[in-house]
Amino acid sequence: MIPYRKCVGIFLVKDKDVFVGQRVDVKKAWQLPQGGVEDGETCLQAAKRELFEETNITSMELLGSSDSYKYKFPRRVKIILTNKWGQLMYIGQEITFFAFKFTGDESEINLQKSPQEFSDWKWMSPDKLLKNVVYFKRPSYKAALVKFREMGIV
Repeated sequence: MIPYRKCVGIFLVKDKDVFVGQRVDVKKAWQLPQGGVEDGETCLQAAKRELFEETNITSMELLGSSDSYKYKFPRRVKIILTNKWGQLMYIGQEITFFAFKFTGDESEINLQKSPQEFSDWKWMSPDKLLKNVVYFKRPSYKAALVKFREMGIV
């Protein structure tokens, strides 16, 4: 059975809006910073590492975390997620979201990291984010958003 990749997503909150990045590879796709959990790493450690790797941000305060949610990759994404033998590595992702309050200055944000994930960024209302994220991630984003709203975070 093909596994789900364990990963994290980050709701970085400033004044009830969230940080979103426009993907380098899909110009109209906006998403939260996210990435895989490495061996020996906790989900919280992965969230902090991924946020730094994608945005240079280290100024944050943990507000809460969500349950884990699964989503499957669509067929067109599966094609690029094969190993050198053409075998599919992951059927989708199992994602845990973390909410952090941004405590720094926006001058800290630097997207020119390698490899670069985002071409642009902005603060966006969570409801607008749900309309702009790729369709197959939308249910997991929505579930985490419900959880964080119940907690009074967004």
